[in-house]
Amino acid sequence: MKKLLLVLPILLLWACSQKEVVKVEGKIDNAEGKVLYFDRLNTTGAEVLDSITIDKEGRFKFKVENTKPEFYLLRLSNGKLITLLAEANESLLVYSKGENMGKDYIVEGSKGSKLVKELNDKLNETKDSLTTIRKDLEAKKSDPNYSSISQNLLADYIKVLQSQRDFSIDFIMKNATSLSSYMALYQRLDDNAFTLNENDDIQYVKIVASSMKALYPEHDYTKAILSNLTDLEKRLANLKMAKLIEKEGSSFPDINLPNKKGKEVSLNSLRGKFIILSFWASQDASSRKHNKTLKKVYKKFNKKGLEIYQVSIDQNENLWTNAILQDQLNWINVCDLKTGSVNATRLYNIQSVPSNYLLDQTGEIVGKNLFGLALEEKIAEYVK
Repeated sequence: MKKLLLVLPILLLWACSQKEVVKVEGKIDNAEGKVLYFDRLNTTGAEVLDSITIDKEGRFKFKVENTKPEFYLLRLSNGKLITLLAEANESLLVYSKGENMGKDYIVEGSKGSKLVKELNDKLNETKDSLTTIRKDLEAKKSDPNYSSISQNLLADYIKVLQSQRDFSIDFIMKNATSLSSYMALYQRLDDNAFTLNENDDIQYVKIVASSMKALYPEHDYTKAILSNLTDLEKRLANLKMAKLIEKEGSSFPDINLPNKKGKEVSLNSLRGKFIILSFWASQDASSRKHNKTLKKVYKKFNKKGLEIYQVSIDQNENLWTNAILQDQLNWINVCDLKTGSVNATRLYNIQSVPSNYLLDQTGEIVGKNLFGLALEEKIAEYVK
């Protein structure tokens, strides 16, 4: 027993001393004298971890502590590079040639790095195909049949783009739990075009973001994709709002919600008046402060044709109705207490309260989120 007690602390000490690492080694031919850098690829850029000058044999070896999936770069001083995706305790073997590093290489020992290579191989294939088609279009300009030739070439161009898009989507659906899918989301054909760039592609951002949040909640790439998803959702909501308004001409999307007596009141019922469409919450101090401004402009302009249609995001009837009484709000106040008026806030892309839209007598939106003196001055332009 005494011997066992002596051995146990030593084993524990040994176990605690073991660090999770990633090892990357291999050979790069035809790169003698060039510096090979080993970088960690962060969301904000590349961080140099180590470097070595390549000798005649071209062999290299790097090691870095690692506890989660990370992107790394093997980067030559001539600008050629290889992107890797490694997890803790992986040992990668890489072989390439200096003059074609990045486009033609072999990697073993890392599933993530093989997936990254699959992504880059397809993207390089797509870029090469698009370049060839563009060159053909330029070369055939003087051909008397250029019109029909160009149509065929442009059709081929679209097919290549669609093939890349289909590949990216299929890759993400098959590998949503891998950080390589993050890379698939943001691959570019050039500085201005992503492989995935349609509005519906936000669904794939959601899939990858959900997976990363569950698997790596504290990872910088998880935080980055969640932030990007929020921005995309806002932009998409704005776009839908603009399209809806455009579709309805000068009209505005309708809201039809119950007032404090339970009677539904439609925003469209105020058509022909100048309307302040206001969103607020009874427990929000800024909203209650803004109510004082609304009372001032309502008193000044109501008899001249101003109406206020105020939507609460409350879900507590007593708090909502008590605030209406306390602030003496004598205009239309509506609320869907079951959902906090969620459909109305989504329809008008409301991200915070207080918020407002100004709708003129023709139904045109002429202002958004104007407060204080700016609100009063804008109303004065339309209500005489």
